[in-house]
Parts: sequence; structure tokens; C-alpha cells
Amino acid sequence: MGKKKFFAAAFAAFVLWAIVILQTVLTRWYVSQTAFEQAFAKSDIMKASTQEAAADIRNINSDNRVMEGVVNGRLNASEQQTMADKLFRQFGGGEVMNSNSDSSSDYYVAYGYTSGFESSKKVNGRRINMMAAFSYDEKKDVTKVVFGTPLINSDF
Repeated sequence: MGKKKFFAAAFAAFVLWAIVILQTVLTRWYVSQTAFEQAFAKSDIMKASTQEAAADIRNINSDNRVMEGVVNGRLNASEQQTMADKLFRQFGGGEVMNSNSDSSSDYYVAYGYTSGFESSKKVNGRRINMMAAFSYDEKKDVTKVVFGTPLINSDF
């Protein structure tokens, strides 16, 4: 009777670990397949017609994935933070830190982390693998949104 219980427990543990591993692999595959376009669409960000940051050699050499988009009008600091949080949640993560400037809402950068992306960087002692940058273009009256993983190595 003791052997049966042991084998049943071992089998249950094996099945549970297999589910965990399968879920991790599928999450990483799903994130890489659906990637940024769906996250932008769900966050009401229009994909920019030019993708300068993605074409920047600094991002290419670092294997960073970057997408640019725009939101009509000027977003205040709270709206920028909400949009960054929404982007991070689309990838199953959350904000780790930000560089909120109280003096201006024209510029905002947030850093996040998710287990859905393999690579990560350590910044100020914290693991990050998502970065969202917002900057206001007063000539076009749009807020430019740049999202990258693990970092954005270009101008934004």
C-alpha cells in the first residue's frame, strides 16, 4: 500500500511540474508571437508609420525588440503612467520603477519586468526587461510612445 501512495504522489508531482514547464514555454512563445502590436492596439496606441528606434543599430546590436507608436494629444503624467502600466500588464508584468519628472509631463520613462521575456537587465539592483518611454511632440500634437525589451538603446 505504501508503494502505491509513493508512486501516485510522484506521478502527481511529475504532472504538476510538466504543467509548469509547459505553461512557461507557451507563455514565452505566445509573447514572442503576439508581441507588441497587440499590446499597442489594446492600449489604444497607433503604431507609427516609421520605426526609427527599431532600425537603430544600437537596438539591433543589442537584440532589443522595439516598437514605436503615437497617441493624439498631450498625455499628462498620470495618463502616461497608466498607459505604461497597461502595456506592462499586456505582457503579464508590472512596473518596477520610473523616472517620473514632476516638473514636466512631456517626458516619462517606466521600467517593468515579466517572466514572459527570457532576457533581462539589472538596473539599480532591480531586474527589468520592459521599457516604455513617452515624449510629447508639440509640432504634431502627439505623444510618442516607444516600447522595448529588454531596453531601448536609441533616442526617444
